[in-house]
Amino acid sequence: MQSQLPAPLPSLFSVAGLSDKRTPIHLLERGDETKKLQPVGMRIPSVLLEGDIDELPQNTSQPKTKLARWITSPDNPLTPRVIVNRVWQYHFGRGLVATANDFGMNGEQPTHPELLDWLSSRFIKSGWDIKALHRLILTSSVWQQAVASPYETEAEELDPENSLLWHMPRRRLTAEELRDSMLAVSGELNDRLTGRSIMVPVSPELTSLLYKPSQWEVTEDRFEHNRRTLYLIAKRNLRLPFMEAFDQPDLQTSCARRESSTHAPQALELLNGTLSNRLAESFAARLTAEVGNSPERIVQQAFVRTTGRQPTPQQQRAAFEFLERRPLREFALAMFNINSFLYIE
Repeated sequence: MQSQLPAPLPSLFSVAGLSDKRTPIHLLERGDETKKLQPVGMRIPSVLLEGDIDELPQNTSQPKTKLARWITSPDNPLTPRVIVNRVWQYHFGRGLVATANDFGMNGEQPTHPELLDWLSSRFIKSGWDIKALHRLILTSSVWQQAVASPYETEAEELDPENSLLWHMPRRRLTAEELRDSMLAVSGELNDRLTGRSIMVPVSPELTSLLYKPSQWEVTEDRFEHNRRTLYLIAKRNLRLPFMEAFDQPDLQTSCARRESSTHAPQALELLNGTLSNRLAESFAARLTAEVGNSPERIVQQAFVRTTGRQPTPQQQRAAFEFLERRPLREFALAMFNINSFLYIE
């Protein structure tokens, strides 16, 4: 049986260089494969250059290495600009160039071209240090702004889309962040690093079992199903309903920027989904173990765990009234549904 087969041997995948005996590439007369014109050599795609570039001789050795060196050359400004724009988009939800996949004539113009050039130059001088780029952005005054601005009324009239970043944009947790946060708050997160992917079923008969971790996340250790979402296996023909509801890309096409939608299935997943209800039970058990049965301490600890702060007086009163009528498990489930948990401000 396949389940009794030994584990495969470790493998190391690599890329081999092109052979010296390359098949010549010919221009075709009006695209007709039977009418080959003169052969052409390898070169950098002209669409990426302002002018023409000479072709490489047919006997050029290590052409892939030459291409990689051109891509990362300090004289090539496109690569660092694209990387810097992606990192900026990751932190602000929108890049300095809104069309992250298109820096050409059909793409949008950068909102802050001088800033994009300056960040690109700093990125190159740092030795292409991604961590230094993140640190530079995260320690800037623009990233440390609050969501609310004292100039909101005036700014809304001049820049309603916040293109000039007069306040920090509010964003909802991504599907992966939301699942990991629920696991962390409930105390079930397995933060072990490395290891194999968590498998999911692909057969139609198991579709109804997708939300039962013991069924759809097949591992040797029962606790493995609570690993970070990073370790969920990614398959183009299988999307978990929880992840799909919260806008996880479908892996069929390139996703330059993840959208954030709001619709009814999201509320249904958080209120009625097997995953959220199972983790709510774990969260309720954790609260009881940490602070006992005192409603006041339970409410305070629940807000600290889910939002990182103490509840406001109004929130505390509403929580007390909820706990008087509902069991602790439902209160824990409600904490997964509040905006302070779902959104980053």
